[in-house]
Amino acid sequence: MKKRSKMATLLIGSMLMAVISGCNAGNNESAQPEISQQDYEPYGKYETPVEFTIGRNTNHVNNLPAGDTIENNLATRYVEDRVNVKAKVAWETDDMDQKLSLSMTTGDLPDVMLVSREIFNQLVDNDLIADMTEVYEKTASEGVKNIYGSYGDLLLNQVKVDGKIMGLPMTNIGNQHQLLWVRKDWVDKVGAKLPESVEDVWNLARAFVEKDVSGTGKTVGMVMDSNAMNFTPVFAAHGAFPMNWIQKDGQVEYGSVQPEVKQALTELSAMYKEGLIDKQFAVRSNEEKEALVINGQAGMVFNPWWIGYTNYKDSIKQDPEAVWVAVSAPVDESGKFKTIRQDPVGGGIVVVKKDFAHPEAIMKSVNLTTDFLYSLTEDAINYKKEHPDELLTDASRWNNDPTQIPMQVDYDDVLKRYYDDLIKADEAGDASAVQEDRVVSFKAYQEFKEKGNAIDANTYGEYLSRIEGQREANNPNLEVIPAGFYGTTETMKLKWANLQKLEEETMLKIIMGEAPVDEFDKFVDTWKRTGGDEITEEVNEMSKR
Repeated sequence: MKKRSKMATLLIGSMLMAVISGCNAGNNESAQPEISQQDYEPYGKYETPVEFTIGRNTNHVNNLPAGDTIENNLATRYVEDRVNVKAKVAWETDDMDQKLSLSMTTGDLPDVMLVSREIFNQLVDNDLIADMTEVYEKTASEGVKNIYGSYGDLLLNQVKVDGKIMGLPMTNIGNQHQLLWVRKDWVDKVGAKLPESVEDVWNLARAFVEKDVSGTGKTVGMVMDSNAMNFTPVFAAHGAFPMNWIQKDGQVEYGSVQPEVKQALTELSAMYKEGLIDKQFAVRSNEEKEALVINGQAGMVFNPWWIGYTNYKDSIKQDPEAVWVAVSAPVDESGKFKTIRQDPVGGGIVVVKKDFAHPEAIMKSVNLTTDFLYSLTEDAINYKKEHPDELLTDASRWNNDPTQIPMQVDYDDVLKRYYDDLIKADEAGDASAVQEDRVVSFKAYQEFKEKGNAIDANTYGEYLSRIEGQREANNPNLEVIPAGFYGTTETMKLKWANLQKLEEETMLKIIMGEAPVDEFDKFVDTWKRTGGDEITEEVNEMSKR
């Protein structure tokens, strides 16, 4: 739980305080209309329209039917029709934080804002946004509460200040960790088995390279991104969690400066020297890395469950015999495949200006938008069926841009729910049993079962992600470790970029043999002296609040 900070975080202090004082003086709470119990009803319709203004990003997807706009389309009309709530775009910007910072100094804030953690803290510190506790408790729909509840206390605790819910967080679903994707046909060719331990992974890479399974003379065992942190499963197998704050001995510590990281770097350096890791991984562009996979030169790559939505799916165009599978490897000494829980807040936090008369109307908009996007209710499903010509014109099933409040909320365990839904429908042989927004995945699965790789790449990619990827993302052997801290401290704002640069450069040099492994000890010392210790102290102070 957070407590309100006393720090002055805005740049134009005296001007801002004057503006705030003026705003508060005009915000006579007794002059605000009382909210009735009917108003609090999750789907209660207002007798007269309630309109709110919202600031939006300019980079929204323009896939609306002719005649529709970002303010007037099927998704927004659904909310207006059901609860009489209408949204009006106050302004659009390609730099939301900068625009909101300026709006705070002028007092010209829209009624609703989608903000970063930093702006959220500034708005809270200066008492500019509404307490949404009662609104959430009384007006949030069962669907939204179930979604937020799937995170336990983790999600809402990110937006609580002194026990009050000060915003509605977008969600970052769980199980998006990296998996080991392996060419199973290559595994069969070398007479091996799918890897489990760290040793298994490197032995398999060694077999791929030594036997030149690609037949190109340039077989790559493991291909990776230029950032050394993309080796996270290897680090985790050594009990190391770089780039994350972790709980250790009753304190919060930064994972990248722990001794376990040095152990992992020692191994990675040796494997790189042997030629089991792509020698050019640090300098390849994303396109070049993808080409290694697509052209059949690479046997293994770390990537999350959604690999099929990347260009990797095109590998079947080059080699129809290619068989990719996902594996939860390498495991640690206890046989567990470990990962750190990512920040549950994804994309931002929806907040409401303090003097807005009907904050519960915002909750109603979120309720109905969520129902609409994910087909959570029969009413939402039927509404879309009744207006087939007004649906979005592209193939995206999750685009929330045309909604009144462009926020994504989804279950923490949605990948398991999605996968289980597909498998149950498959076993029953009944496509109608699949949730509406998952039908395309079900069809891709059926087509793959019938034709194998003799399908188009997009259909193969849908199968690869939604069946192979989602299944393995929920491997029962997975152990998710809570992070020790999410967010930003004051010193981080000044020094974090340089510390991250130091970290990334040092680890890359060690892996590539450009620096000895003992260079890690010098890095840790420099990191601590140049801001790391100060930041760690701040993190621990904030974590105890």
